[in-house]
Order: sequence, then C-alpha cells, then structure tokens
Amino acid sequence: MPHWRIARLALICVLLALTAGQAGAASRYSVTLDPPRFGVDEASQLIITVTGDEDAAPIIPHVPGLVINPDGQSSSIQQVNGAVTAIFSRTYRVTADQEGTYTIPPIQIGNYRSPAVTVHVGAAGSGRRANASGDDSDEHSAPPANAAAALQAAMPMIKVVLPKSQVYAGELVPIQVKAYLHEGVGARNAGPLAVVGDAFTVNGLDKLPVRSEETLEGMRYLVWTWSAVLGALKSGNYPLAFELPATVSVRLRGPDSDMASRLRSLFGTSSAGAFMDDSAFASLFGRVIEKSVTAKSDPVAVTVLPLPVAGRPADFSGAVGQFQVSSELAPASGPVGDPLTFKLIVTGKGNLSRINSDGLHDSPQWRAYHTESKVTADDDTGHQGFKTFTQPVVPREAGQLTLPSLSFSYFDPEAGRYVTSETQPISVTVAPSAGASPAATTLQAANTAPGGAENAAGDTLAPDVALTGPYSTTLAPLVAQRWFIGATLAPVLLMLAAVTMIRRQQRRAGDPTLMLHAARLAAVKINLETMAAALHRGDSPAFFTAARHALQERLADLWQVPAESVDQRMVAERLPQQEGAQLRAIFAMAEKATYAGESPGAQALQEWQRRVLEQMDRLEAVR
Repeated sequence: MPHWRIARLALICVLLALTAGQAGAASRYSVTLDPPRFGVDEASQLIITVTGDEDAAPIIPHVPGLVINPDGQSSSIQQVNGAVTAIFSRTYRVTADQEGTYTIPPIQIGNYRSPAVTVHVGAAGSGRRANASGDDSDEHSAPPANAAAALQAAMPMIKVVLPKSQVYAGELVPIQVKAYLHEGVGARNAGPLAVVGDAFTVNGLDKLPVRSEETLEGMRYLVWTWSAVLGALKSGNYPLAFELPATVSVRLRGPDSDMASRLRSLFGTSSAGAFMDDSAFASLFGRVIEKSVTAKSDPVAVTVLPLPVAGRPADFSGAVGQFQVSSELAPASGPVGDPLTFKLIVTGKGNLSRINSDGLHDSPQWRAYHTESKVTADDDTGHQGFKTFTQPVVPREAGQLTLPSLSFSYFDPEAGRYVTSETQPISVTVAPSAGASPAATTLQAANTAPGGAENAAGDTLAPDVALTGPYSTTLAPLVAQRWFIGATLAPVLLMLAAVTMIRRQQRRAGDPTLMLHAARLAAVKINLETMAAALHRGDSPAFFTAARHALQERLADLWQVPAESVDQRMVAERLPQQEGAQLRAIFAMAEKATYAGESPGAQALQEWQRRVLEQMDRLEAVR
C-alpha cells in the first residue's frame, strides 16, 4: 500500500476517535400506521420502533371494533458517524369488521406514551384507491419512519417462472426461481431457498444462483436465478410458493455528516468520492441498517393430475417423461460357462430415478444374475440423462443362442398416454467350454450326424479310456511339505501375535489416534440411535440428518479427515463409481430431506434405514 494511503488511513482513524459521539444515547420511540386508511377487506400495519438500548414491551390497548394482533418483530443495527445504535421493531396487524373512524389510544412503551393514532376504515377496496391517489392525510398519523420505509423497499421480490400450470403426478418440470433486489441494496443468504409445503419437491435449489441484472417497470434490479426441476408428489390443486431467508442492509441517503465535510476540507476535495465511494468507509459516514427477513413469492396455482389407470401396462414402474430404450452385450460372444455383461440403457428426460427393470430371467439357455443400476445425469438437476441396468448372464450351452428382447413402459406427459418400447433380440455365438477335454469334444463330434442330429446309441464305438488307481500328488519328503511346515510354525506365530496384542493394549490408553477413533465410533452409535428414534416417530429430516452424520463420522474415521468435509463429492473421488453409489444416494436423499423438504413415508424410511445399516456393515468390513 502506498505511504500516502497509509497516512490518510491513520488520519481518518484519529479524526474518528476525536469526534465520535458518546454511546448509550437516550432511546427514541415512534409509532406509525401504514397505511392509515384501509378497507374492511384489507389490513394495516402498526409499527412500533424503539431506537436505543431499551427494548420495552409495548402495552397495546383494546379498541372496540378493531383487531390488533402481533405480526412479527425484528432487531437491526444502524451506524451514524461511527456510532452504533440498536433498533427494535414490533409489527401488529390491524383489521376491522365495519367501516368507521377509530382511535387507538396512547400506547405505553416503558416510560413513554405515544400520541393517539386515528384509523379510517372504508368500504372494501377503498384503502387501495385512497393510497394510490395519495389522499391519506391525517393530522394524528405520523408518516412511516425512514428506516421502516427503506427496509420495506429493500425486501427481495421472489418470482417463479413455471412453463405450465397443469402437470402430472411424478412429472418433472424445469422451472426458474428469481430473487429481485433493488439497486443499491446489499443482501446475503441466511438460509437455503426452499419450496413451501409438501406437495412438491424441487431439485437444484442447493446450487449457487446465477447473478444478472434486469430492468422492470423502469427500475434496475440485481437478480439471483435458480434453475431447478419441479416434481409433483400427489394429485390435486396446490399453491406453489418459495421462501428465501436473507439479511438485507440499506444505507439511508441524506445530508453528509460533519465528519465527512471535515475530511473533504482537510484533503482538499469538493467531492465525497475520495472516501464515500470506498466500501470500506461507506458505512462510517452514513446510516446503515440491517435486518433479517424472509422473502416469499406469491403462490402460483398448480393442478396436479393423477396418472390414468386405463391403459396402464403391467410393467409400468412409475417412469414419467420421454425415453428411448436399447440393449447391448459385451463381449459379443464367449464359451459356455463364461459370464457376459448385458446392459439395458434407458435414455431421455424425466424422473430417471423411478425407472426400474428386472432385466433378463433364467432360461434353459441362460443363467441370469442380479441387476445393478446407475443414473448418469446430463445436467445439474438430474432431469435429463440415462439410466443403465447392468446384469451378468452366463450361457448354459454351446451354439447360436438368442438373448430375448425386453420391454420398458413409461407415461408420456406431453402425449398424455402410456408408451411401451422394446429392445431388439441379441444373437450370440457360444463356443464349447474351454475346459472340455479333447476326447469329450471328439466324442461329441462323432455322435453328431452330418445333419446335426445325434446318432442312435450303438452306432459308434466308445473311445478307449485309461483307468488309473490311487496315486501320490508329490514325491517330496515329509519335512519339506507345506502342511508340515505350517503345523510347526503355528505355535510360534500365535506367540508373536499374543505379544503384539499386549504391547498394542499398553499403547492404546495414551494414543490420540485411538482416542479419536473411539470418539468417532461413539458418535456413530449415538447417531444411529437418533436415526432409529426419528424413524419411530416419523421425523424424516431428523432421520436423514442423523444418517448423514453417522456415515460422515464412519468415513472420516477410515479416511482420517474432518467429519464435516465428507460429502457426495469426496465419496465420488475416493470410491469407485459402483462401490460408492449407495453412499452417494443416502447423502443426496439427506440433502433433499433437509433443504427441499422431501419426506418419504414410513415404509420408505425403513428401507433407507436398511440401506444405511448395510453400508455401515460394509464399512466395518473395510477396517
């Protein structure tokens, strides 16, 4: 940093110390009604603000004809010329059943009594017309405080971009959620963007939003955009809304402070730009207020249609979207008894996770084994990609065999009907087993007629077979044979193992690594017990939180890393794709339950518990 900048910074600090005001100024109070005129179908906000160190609870009087209910409270901090002051604000919702003019008597706030406030209640809709025309003059009503008006204007505006308002249950629909911030307003996330209610799931809200700028009705906004995928869980009519916890900060505009004027005169500039435009000093020379808010979008009506029962194929497993199906075999041929790998591939866009297939079944020609599946997404939301079902199959006989075609059924929401697609049969050339003896191969060829059919018994002579009696497998002496050497060394090895175990136990008490290992195993046990208790009471978020923590502690113990650093990405980096698939699925489900509000039923939670315990057993075997 240049010397002149260091000198300027030092001088600023000295001047601030010399001119700073005393802290602990007397508290100030304000009582406002916004708007002072409203209709019987509307409501007004009674805002009581205390600026200072006191936060006395107001005593709200009873007013016949009015209903005054608490509607929230908040606290914030303002900085004026470097002095920090707390602001406590309480909001009350005021409604009325009948038209008329009402008076709210003075409100007692500690030792302070506010002036009376007059309320005008008109016919339905009259409040909106009066406020729009600006005719809201009332000699007893104070105008809204600058801080309250600024914070109201700084509230983020949430909008949902939904391509259609009618979807099918299980259908995935790409959407955008946009948060609009007024120009000049600072904001930061205080929590994840989340969908309201349990009728929908949304994937992609955990990603960082894209920042841009837009102009709406002549005003500039900073825009945060989340691209996500909406999934409907159940049929019916539901409102779709989102909420975003945020902390907004606003610097109130006004005349420059004496300190700012002094600094400009000292450094010979007529502009505040030398200091005021620097974000490090901006808050020192103005009044900055900060408040935690929860911005909510206006609800969007969505109709969720049930999947039709008529025409539903027997093999339909719940896949909704547009898909194509294909199959392949690798290697393309082989001998009897050697396994081949059969793959069924479903490609398209839709709910890939709900695509299921049992694969091939046993037949006289083929032995089929269990199917493993894997989803590969083409985007961050998992809306488009492919799902691969991998299955080992073993030919039971030689010759020209055929792997049969497989069918796959799904519901196409664009066409509004079920679709069934089939793979093509695969022809396979299977050679005799590589382990067959030449004599057996010759005998099989001799017993096969030129036309391919076997000859009747007795048409050919059986080949000569060499008969052997009992024989010895080795001519080595007894002391040189492996079993004798092993039996001799076994007592020595057992003694060495016992000595090693005793020494290990002696070091165990003071070994920090072993102590950390014991602590993590204890944490695993506690989280598994918490998971079981959450399952018993049907608390899905608590269940998946405990499941995630248990796996984090166990993997952290194996990998010697901090438990909080273990996530899907680390699992993908440290474990093979197929081996870590179940762990990644559990972590992904835990994020959905925590941030997207996804809540499986009791039966599904039991299945998730089985998966978690199965992974715990597998990780225990790794040690």
